[in-house]
Amino acid sequence: MPARSVLVSPYRLVENTLAGIWNSFFSILPNIVGGLVFLLVCWGITRLIRRWICSLTARRNRSDLGGLLSSIATISMMTLAVLVAMAIVFPSVSPSGILSTLGIGSVAIGFAFRDILQNLFAGILTVINQPFARGDIIAVAGAEGEVERVEARATIIRTADGRLVAMPNATIYTSPLTIDPVDGPRRDQISVTAPGGEDLGTLIATLRQRLKGLTGVLDQPAPQVICEGVAGLDVQLVIRWWTATKGERRQDTHSAVVNAVIGIVK
Repeated sequence: MPARSVLVSPYRLVENTLAGIWNSFFSILPNIVGGLVFLLVCWGITRLIRRWICSLTARRNRSDLGGLLSSIATISMMTLAVLVAMAIVFPSVSPSGILSTLGIGSVAIGFAFRDILQNLFAGILTVINQPFARGDIIAVAGAEGEVERVEARATIIRTADGRLVAMPNATIYTSPLTIDPVDGPRRDQISVTAPGGEDLGTLIATLRQRLKGLTGVLDQPAPQVICEGVAGLDVQLVIRWWTATKGERRQDTHSAVVNAVIGIVK
């Protein structure tokens, strides 16, 4: 006689499947707990290492470098911790499988996160070479402002109108960069036209003397008044001065110089 087929109802099939999943979950529950405990321990160790790196670099006035290195350490250690935790939860995952995952994953991550990694390494090179420091005024890729900090992805710049610009580190590293050091003087200048009937020698001496008395204008290097050319009967003058102020105070100094020159050259 032919064998009779045994039909299993859909309800029974679903019930058996769920029962199998439930039993499997309880069978690996100790492994899950062990994996979570391992991750918590690794997270605590990572936080201690992060604080140690930040404290060490802060004592050497390299806070930006500390932030980048601590981020790299955190990502590396937690990635390794997750892979090891997977081996704890799923014992079938062998150490050789983890190593192969790291090898293949590094290539995939390199392609998928190329821009992120490019900005990260550019930020590391920037804080190591230190072309600028916090508080310096930089101009790059159409943005100009005061450097607040260097992060893993971007350098944060505060513009003169108070806005924050997140400039990608790769852009800063590969683009022409103008740096105005926070602890160094800067030369500024304006051009004016003096009437040809003026006593030029007396006018130049008066302008130089007036600039020396203005707040924000340095005595050394001394202010300069240069005859640049002649336009008809008028004389083109270039007035140059050095100032140690920055930001809004530098603009105030510039405005004070313009007002003083207007009061003399009429």
